[in-house]
Amino acid sequence: MGEHSAQEEKRDETSVGKDRARIKNASFVLLVAHIQDAVDFYEGIGFTTEDIGGHIHVSHGGATFILHEAANPSDIRPCSSAEGGVYFDAFCYTDKQGLRQLYDLFIANHIEIARGPIWSEGWSELTIRDNNGYCIAFGA
Repeated sequence: MGEHSAQEEKRDETSVGKDRARIKNASFVLLVAHIQDAVDFYEGIGFTTEDIGGHIHVSHGGATFILHEAANPSDIRPCSSAEGGVYFDAFCYTDKQGLRQLYDLFIANHIEIARGPIWSEGWSELTIRDNNGYCIAFGA
């Protein structure tokens, strides 16, 4: 009887794993100095804008940044600027063709390329810096 209940327990764990919720997209809050300047920046690189009231959502595919104006601009501290931090504040995945198109768009709009581009067969990547100092990486 003890063996049977252990098997049932294992089956229950397996079925829970198969049926659990899957996260499809994520949103990240970016504190910004001036909301309209940030909106203009992201619209300039192909993001769409939605005014939610109190803050603005800028989206491109599955990536959404929630722009929220900081009460004090000194509160804007991108993780990428912290000593020992990673080189990006958000990472966006695309395909190879999309990455090339984004790169061309960034160059045409004089967007600062903070890192890369790194082009290779297996993995390609580049990182831009927005007008509030956030580093957004794009990879394929």
